Parts: sequence; C-alpha cells; structure tokens
Amino acid sequence: MRAILPHRVALSSPFPSTDALHLFVRAALRKEVAFASPRSAAAARGGAGRRTRHTDSPWRPPVYGFLRTLQPSLIANFDRPVASIMSHSCVGHAKFLPSKRNREGYIPRTCTASSLQVYPPSLRTTFCISSALVASVQPTSSDAPQRSAEWFALRRDKLTTSTFSTALGFWKGNRRSELWYQKVFAPEADMIEAPARAAMDWGVFNEPAAIERYKSITGRDVSSLGFAIHAEASYIWLGASPDGLLGCYPDGGILEVKCPYNKGKPELALPWQIMPYYYMPQVQGQMEIMNRDWVDLYCWTPNGSSIFRVYRDRAYWDLMHRILHEFWWGSVVPAREALLLGREADARAYEPKRKHQLTGLVIGTSRKLAADARLLCRDIGGHIEFFR
Repeated sequence: MRAILPHRVALSSPFPSTDALHLFVRAALRKEVAFASPRSAAAARGGAGRRTRHTDSPWRPPVYGFLRTLQPSLIANFDRPVASIMSHSCVGHAKFLPSKRNREGYIPRTCTASSLQVYPPSLRTTFCISSALVASVQPTSSDAPQRSAEWFALRRDKLTTSTFSTALGFWKGNRRSELWYQKVFAPEADMIEAPARAAMDWGVFNEPAAIERYKSITGRDVSSLGFAIHAEASYIWLGASPDGLLGCYPDGGILEVKCPYNKGKPELALPWQIMPYYYMPQVQGQMEIMNRDWVDLYCWTPNGSSIFRVYRDRAYWDLMHRILHEFWWGSVVPAREALLLGREADARAYEPKRKHQLTGLVIGTSRKLAADARLLCRDIGGHIEFFR
C-alpha cells in the first residue's frame, strides 16, 4: 500500500520526487471549471468549498478567428471543434515555432506535432492533421523583441492585463490618468521612467532563469506564445502576454513569473509568503483572455522562490470588466477620435478620474482572492517545501 504523504513535504534536492510531481498534477485537477452557466457563476462567487466540475454549460471554443481562414469544406467537416484544434493545437512535448501575430484572435506558436486532441463535453476524439495544415491558418510572423518599437505598437491599441490594476484605479497619484495619456497621446516606450525601467530590465533579464527553476521544481513543461487577444469580437481591445502556457486546453493553465525588484535592492529580496493583491487583476484577466481556469503565479528571487495557484473567478471578472470597459470606451476611444479630428482640447476632456466609484470594491475583492490563493511550494536556498 502506498504511504500517505504528510501535510508538508520538505525536499533538499532541486528536482521533484514522484510524489511532488503528483502534488502539482493533482492540484491542477482540483480547480473549479466554471462555464457560463448560472450554477457555475454562483459557485465561483461562493469561493471556498469543494471544487466541482459542471458539464451542463455549452462548450465554447477558445478562439474563433481561425475559422475565417479555413476552407468551407473543412469547416463543414469538423464543425466547432476545428477552432480548438487550430488555436490550441499542442501535444505533450511538442516544439513550437516562432510566434505569429493575429490582431483578431489568440496568437499561439505553431505546433509541429500532427496528432492533436480536442475535448468537447460529449466527445473525446483524436484528429490527425498535417503540420502544413496547421501552419496554413497562421497569420504573418512577428518576432518583435520585448520593448521594441513593434512590441510597443502592438500593445498600444490594446488594454493589456499588466495595466489592468492601473486602469482600475489601484494606485495613488495620477497613474490612471498617465495610462490614459499613454494610450491617447504618447507612445508607451516614451513614458517609462528610470526606476520602472530598471525594474522591468531586472525582470526581463531574470525571467529565463526563473522559468527554468519553475520547471525543475514542478516537473512541468512550459510552452511560450506571442501576444494574445480575447477571442470574442466584442473583447478584442483586451490583450495579454503571459510568460508561459502549462499543458493544453481545456485543462491547462498559465504561468506568470514575477521577479521583484525590492525597491532597488533585488539581491536582498525573499519570496512572497502571501500573494500580493495587486496582481489579481492581471492573472484573472489572463485567464479570461486565454480561456483557461488556473494560473501559477511564480515569484523568483536570488534567494528563493514561491508558487501560488490562482483559480478563475468569473464574478470578479464581471466586476472588473465594468471599470475596464468604461475606461477604454468612455475615456480612451473618444479622446482618440477627438484627437484625430484635431480637437486636442476636446480630447483632454475625456481624462478619467483617479478612482472609479467601484475601485474600492474591486480592491477589497482582490485582497480576499489573494488571501485565498494557495501557496503550493516555497524554495529557500535550495530547500524546497511543498504544501497541501
């Protein structure tokens, strides 16, 4: 009979044991799979309690944009599952080609595998399609480096998840107005101040090492992707650039890496013990845009790391979306239109207030969700401790 693991498992080796890997696999399966049914929405609002899987809701493929590029005969033959095949085509250890840019849908990296699986609620079927067919539905390639002119241009016309907390009014001062000004008047690259740029450079420089450390701790494969845009036409003004994908749709998750700059002293930083609430809008936005149900938020420092599991909360997204929609369509878009007509004074009249009337409610909800985020493991000086 297999021995039962204690509540806390401490490992000195940087590589996970079979039981440690089992912990991470089982943790992903205990998520709440919330579809757009009233019952699942109520469950999401409930928060605590045993996570259950509901299958009474209609299955929604994650991306629709690729259907427009398929031949009619293929659409007729495969019907709705085709969207899932093309947009999230991936197999266990498949290698990914350079990212492709698509301004109307999700932008994965092209999968080189030919045997792909799709999981509608009532059907589990394996389709075999050639890699040439997969490549044929990909848009024009774009390998723009981070913080390059092209990268900033792609983000400029979208409200990205990394700015959600600012658009929601989380921060003191004029940061909400500054974000609005960036989107209306000035290129984003020109608005980054020296301290913020130093923190960004620190994160970009250490992200590859952080991802490798995450992989060695969890035993998971991490696949990369390009810029992602919400699949539904009414939401294509929202974008995300998560640091990695974990597994395949619909059971896979997202990896988001943070390398704290620690107020200019990153070498003294220690990994978080509790998830910072101000990252909740970003990870919940990523789950909505990518149509995935969980995120591993990984905090990496030179002195150790920690992993938090965050689950999708649709009620929180609905609340957050109200403010984001008003910020974009009530302030950014009309100001841009006025500016195009040469009416700069009229454009400035659309500058948003520092706080939205719902900002306090979103912050309070974010704090609660962050406190409920599960600490999966903590690594201090190479000593790894897992938590159940």
